[in-house]
Amino acid sequence: MSTGPRRGVTRGYVGALILASVIVAVALLIAAWGGLALALGRDPVSTDDVAVWGAPLVVIAALALLAGALWGEALVLLRGRLGPAWGRVLAVAGGAYLLWGLGGGLAGMRLEDTWLSPFGIALPIIWAVAQLLFWAVLARRVYTDRPPPRWPWERSESDE
Repeated sequence: MSTGPRRGVTRGYVGALILASVIVAVALLIAAWGGLALALGRDPVSTDDVAVWGAPLVVIAALALLAGALWGEALVLLRGRLGPAWGRVLAVAGGAYLLWGLGGGLAGMRLEDTWLSPFGIALPIIWAVAQLLFWAVLARRVYTDRPPPRWPWERSESDE
């Protein structure tokens, strides 16, 4: 990364990048939970008396936490910090796990489905990865002179 002049980004760019990062987090969550469900032979929520909306509501709250944290990370990066805010990354990852444990408990999930669940343990890992990917893409955009990546059919012959 260069320490020279920074390229400006718009709120729309940051908002779209946040949306893309949240979508990546959801995709990783679905893939991880699907793989865990297949490997373990159980569902993410195996408690019988839990309302159908319980787990999705907790995940949506964790996604809102992630989106808010990404906006804060963008502000920190745009103010000149060149590295990721590690405290924020860990706090948001821990917050996602805390939301899963407390929200799941309030929804009526058993301890094995909340605090001791491998599905719950996957949440903070995915949230941390999504935050770091967001930071990497935004830092590349702001602090490097490299042009945006292009598909092979978008490149002119002089680019090759």
